[in-house]
Amino acid sequence: MSSRRVLRETRTIDPASITEQYLDRALALPEGVGTLRVELDFEKVTDCFQLYAAALDPAGFLRGHVQCPGDPGPRRLSFEVGEGHADLGCHAGPLPAGEWTIRIDLDRFTQGGSYELRVYVGDVEVGAGAPGVAEASVARTRRGPAVPAPKSPPTWLRGELHSHSLHSDGSADLPALLDAARAAGLDFLAVSDHFTSSHWAELACLEEEGAADGLVLLRSIELTSHFGHANLHGLSRWPGTYVDAEGWDFADAAREVHAQDGLVGVNHPFSGRQAWRRDDHTWDDVDLLEVDNFGQGANNDAAVGLWDRLLAAGHRITGVAGTDCHHPQKPEHRLGQVTTVVRAERSREGILGALRAGEAYVSRGAGLWLSARSDSGACAMGGTVAVSPGGAVHLDVDVDTPRPAVLFILRGGLLWHMEPVEAAGPAHIRVSDPRPLPGHYRAELHASSDDPYFWASCNRSHASSLAVSNPVWVAATSPREAERHSA
Repeated sequence: MSSRRVLRETRTIDPASITEQYLDRALALPEGVGTLRVELDFEKVTDCFQLYAAALDPAGFLRGHVQCPGDPGPRRLSFEVGEGHADLGCHAGPLPAGEWTIRIDLDRFTQGGSYELRVYVGDVEVGAGAPGVAEASVARTRRGPAVPAPKSPPTWLRGELHSHSLHSDGSADLPALLDAARAAGLDFLAVSDHFTSSHWAELACLEEEGAADGLVLLRSIELTSHFGHANLHGLSRWPGTYVDAEGWDFADAAREVHAQDGLVGVNHPFSGRQAWRRDDHTWDDVDLLEVDNFGQGANNDAAVGLWDRLLAAGHRITGVAGTDCHHPQKPEHRLGQVTTVVRAERSREGILGALRAGEAYVSRGAGLWLSARSDSGACAMGGTVAVSPGGAVHLDVDVDTPRPAVLFILRGGLLWHMEPVEAAGPAHIRVSDPRPLPGHYRAELHASSDDPYFWASCNRSHASSLAVSNPVWVAATSPREAERHSA
């Protein structure tokens, strides 16, 4: 197919004179355009001058994008989208006539630089229709038709909520990422590629062809803004992930996700320029918080502190983990080293429901389940138990540790109880609070230390963490409500 250039722009930009987060160019496409190709040349300076390119159709839907992972130096970003084919990160299909938006995303823009943007279009070819990316990929991995799984009772399921493929800035294609997840013994996987939903079609084809092999696949995207990243799970349509311009902010995107019965999760909230710095929402918009990101080290301690403050303020936000896997063959990105464990039926709906309810814990190899009961009732992790005036709360903690450990129980975000778990393996611990306060309890399991100052310093950190539970909640009942419960 022959193509012709319809846009060329060469420009030098400086952060002192530009306040926009995106540089948008309107492009009027006539009827009969079969392909659209975008090329962006610039010199990448890591964390100082990094650009992305994207194309949105007249309805505002993201049809294609490309990021710039890799080393600094001269870069050419390019993608092509058309009726019968689309590059990775793009959606194949007819190109509607009307005003398109060609977008340069100023991802890192703390020093000036130059770029050249070019756009080419090609006419529709009669009889054209090469297979799209998803279909071509599935053809390489056929394993026979998938058999729908029967409904199963709730069980423990381990999964990954934060991973990337070649559809954004990951190094693995989707079949390889699924292979890595199965090799790690995972039960569910969220491929949360940046910006785009293009990977959903390929995942659906892989699942239909049996390539998922029992792995439950969530439909997810990582909203990648200039002021923080958030994973969006359980989606049915692209929710609008560009939130750094006027007219559509994070609160708007969160409302759209919730309208789809999806979940919003803030990622690595203390990660430098990717830290969560948004003020265009309330924490009621957030369902999940990544309290353990495998590559974040001590930043996870700050994330847990933020979570405790949010819980103490009454926000019922579920703590989760993420590997943030971009290179599944590299040790620091290998799946299964930190997981989110849920008690749910083996289905998308079951896993999302458990995450929403807080029936989940974060694991670095240990099991940790917290429940509560009182004279008025009982609840599982994520639930609420009512306590009558003068009543006690009894906490049941089930642990399964690969090594001797210490159990820490926090009440209202403050350390309340410590207890050694002397031997590896499963154990049941029961602790009672005769004077409970309205609020929450949660538990952490940490590897014990030979350091003589361990107990004096309450040495619990990301380096010793084996598991982190989600909270159980306590609500006080009035004397009248207590009488009704006892009756």
